[in-house]
Amino acid sequence: MFDLEIMNAEILTSSTRFKGCISVKDGKIAAISEKPLKNAKQYINADGLILIPGMVDQHVHFMDPGETDREDFIYGSMAAAAGGVTTVVEHTHAFPVGNVKTFDEKIRHIQNRSIVDFGLTAHVFPEDIGNLKPLWDRGIMMFKIFTCTTHGIPTMNNDQLFRVFEEISSFNGSCLIHCEDDSITEGNELRLKEAMRFDNGIISEWRSEVAEEIAVANVALMARLTSVNATIAHISHPMVVDLIKREQLKGADIYGEICPQYLFLDEEFIIQNGPFAKFTPPARSVEQSEILLDMIKDGSIQILSTDHAPSTISQKLEGTIWDCNFGLPGVETTLPMMLNLVNQEKITLEQVIKLYSETPAKALGIFPKKGCITIGADADLVLLDMKHKWTIKNKNIISKAGWSPFDGTEITGKPLYTIVRGNIVLEQGKIVGEPGIGSPVKRGVN
Repeated sequence: MFDLEIMNAEILTSSTRFKGCISVKDGKIAAISEKPLKNAKQYINADGLILIPGMVDQHVHFMDPGETDREDFIYGSMAAAAGGVTTVVEHTHAFPVGNVKTFDEKIRHIQNRSIVDFGLTAHVFPEDIGNLKPLWDRGIMMFKIFTCTTHGIPTMNNDQLFRVFEEISSFNGSCLIHCEDDSITEGNELRLKEAMRFDNGIISEWRSEVAEEIAVANVALMARLTSVNATIAHISHPMVVDLIKREQLKGADIYGEICPQYLFLDEEFIIQNGPFAKFTPPARSVEQSEILLDMIKDGSIQILSTDHAPSTISQKLEGTIWDCNFGLPGVETTLPMMLNLVNQEKITLEQVIKLYSETPAKALGIFPKKGCITIGADADLVLLDMKHKWTIKNKNIISKAGWSPFDGTEITGKPLYTIVRGNIVLEQGKIVGEPGIGSPVKRGVN
């Protein structure tokens, strides 16, 4: 007998679409059939709904342990489930994982606090060089590296960065790189402060396109020279994609990652909203956003993530525009925003699945356990009502942030069910899962 059977669904992956049923046993997809097998403890009639693999968000910050007034794993994972995300890869700047001891401590702390599956990213500080393999062997999903001093995390200079890439490459590890040139952002900050600038426009001038471009060109070249597997985090404009593609065509093993804020927000939003539009790199122009969407569709950008980094409204209003926290909430709203694009015929649902589920799972080494619908895969599934009309509202946000940059956006398309290894955690749009359902993910197919 199966534990769960999902009947009469339109089943969709990045490459296939068919009407059928999914049967689940012991957390795995046990059968895929054209008609119901009617031999399960629990049933979902998915007639009129689309069944897709759960989203894999490789870049979130749940601040747990650490600044849990901003977010924690309980609220963050509930927000993820509401957004159709079944696996997250998390790191927090306030309590960085930097060695096996802190990795084990964090796993113990959060193992009963999540309703979705999770992996962890480790920060790399200059003093960690030469000591990274034990963390990889223990189960870290990626190493996070900064080319600028941000969030209190120190930058890597070129010598350190090259050595880190060589080390990670030596054991076939992978890394996620925040690319902004430290000397340029420092110089911009100095000049803007000397000019007594405290207006919202400083965000784009401080964290300039040039700072990102120079760092990406540098990182992508080093990645090719060292053969390291690297992902360029939160691409903000098309030139960055071109720089990545240049090295990809020469054999670099790198991915480009984009976040929804670079598709849906722009420089005018920054001017109008200041602290609530402070993230880095910042949003650019409307025209650049449109080009980025085209680059997603032609495969030039491979991964979508949220960089979910919430702060509450009161925290965003603390101090000047220089002082308030960077970051936006997003794990709850990203898939719905993309579904809106699907209904507007600006992108296909197959492309969204590839971008936000399949390719991240492959990059993380957890495919086909995650990111697909096939017999033997984890039963991480999302049922969508593509005709459901609703509006994103701050008052309904689950994240501890309590707000969204997309407040007031009218959406068509919504996750109604989110299922994590056969456990229903979102039912008819309501969270029903209990913390502890989510488990640590491990690389490999089993």
